[in-house]
Amino acid sequence: MKVRWLQRPQAGRLIGALLLLALVALILSGCETETPQNTFAAKGEVARQQRDIFYLAMWPAIAIMILVEGLLVVALFRFRRRHKDELPKQVHGNTRLELAWTIAPAVLLLGLTVPMLSTLFDLGREPAADAFVVNVTGRQWAWFFEYPDIKDANGKPIQSTPGEVHFPAGKEIRFNIQAVDVIHSFWIPRLAGKLDAIPGEHHRMWIKADEPGSYSGQCAEFCGVGHADMKITAIVQSQDDFDAWAKEKQGGVKTTGGAASPSPSP
Repeated sequence: MKVRWLQRPQAGRLIGALLLLALVALILSGCETETPQNTFAAKGEVARQQRDIFYLAMWPAIAIMILVEGLLVVALFRFRRRHKDELPKQVHGNTRLELAWTIAPAVLLLGLTVPMLSTLFDLGREPAADAFVVNVTGRQWAWFFEYPDIKDANGKPIQSTPGEVHFPAGKEIRFNIQAVDVIHSFWIPRLAGKLDAIPGEHHRMWIKADEPGSYSGQCAEFCGVGHADMKITAIVQSQDDFDAWAKEKQGGVKTTGGAASPSPSP
């Protein structure tokens, strides 16, 4: 008689363990923070606040999940049915436990509400009075950027290359966002969350980048067959580099007050 190298129960446990290991490896593979559009690798004030309130909600949720799942596993093994004809003890509620799991979530939600609302009001406020203004227009299938307070040699606002937006680091930026055809969504994940661009509506948001660098973004709303190519490259520069770029776009003509210090558009 041949002896099987692995009995069925053992094989089942092994397969389960391997599947669990594969799942953990898959989850951990998404933890890389240096990917171009990783919202957790924040490089701006807005993105950092949005990430922090997400963590504020996530960690208590994970702790509760571990607690509940742990108690479930304990209950499955400790109170499993051992004898077919033996009925378990009948329990009809526990007042203390019911009060505890009603009051505890309410207190937790109250504790989360205060910092979350404070952050949401700050992120939703009007941009600062001295914020640098960029007009953003979404159109199938590209983003167009205009700088209303920096004029070229013909007295018209300068524009950057479609899909490419320039602004200085360490300064609050006001984006005036609109669309001319269908709904688009403006998103530079490492600097701020997304905001829809809707035809006939004018939306605004503010961001503030920590340091110079190139940050990847995209349209986050499916807008047609060219949606995948509707990308954004945010080029954050030092003040001197931005001034030089703006003067080049102006054609060598300097505006009143300097290129990098415009007054906000009305």
